[in-house]
Amino acid sequence: MTKPHLILGNARYSSWSMRPYLVLERAGIEYTAEFHPLRTDKFREEVRKVSPFGLVPALMLGDETISDSLAISEWAAEQVPSLWPKDEVARGMARMLAGQMHAGFQPIRRELPMDLGRDHKPRKALSDEVYAEIARMKIGWGMALHRSGGPFLFGDWSIADAFYTPVASRFRTFAIELEPEFQDYCDLLLAQPEFLKWEAMAADEDWVIEDYLPPDEA
Repeated sequence: MTKPHLILGNARYSSWSMRPYLVLERAGIEYTAEFHPLRTDKFREEVRKVSPFGLVPALMLGDETISDSLAISEWAAEQVPSLWPKDEVARGMARMLAGQMHAGFQPIRRELPMDLGRDHKPRKALSDEVYAEIARMKIGWGMALHRSGGPFLFGDWSIADAFYTPVASRFRTFAIELEPEFQDYCDLLLAQPEFLKWEAMAADEDWVIEDYLPPDEA
């Protein structure tokens, strides 16, 4: 049987790609992978050959393709149910928080883009929207951590933690100040072996997007 094949964007920039990578790695599912540089003609040409929407990540399962980070993670959880919390209420809440990250927090995505190669320093200015979204995110984190007692959102590591790992990297990159409880959680996410492996791959990449931030923010 052919192994699942994961198609990804740059490790340095693609938070969407990082999430299912972390999930498949944590699940111990055997797979193969290929990376494509974002914002290039080659990316559009190559990815459209295998991804029906021309987007990454995409998981090829024989002749079929799943091209969505949450859908890929749900597929993985069908193989390894422990990727979601065992308790049915916690499981629903974990899906809720993962879904919020998957579909929301646009100001954070826009003003704090993931860049694992950038020096760690604050941006010169952030909008009130970003601070409001960070506060909203911390409400969800606090609710989950207080319910479970930690150290991850729902006690043991879950798909919800995979979805917030790129956020933890953004907060580190742009030196966002957090309360100790939330800083400890972010530090924990960034200490996981799956993330450290991803970070090492990002460091080895030659692909750089020159206009990723305005010149005075680079």
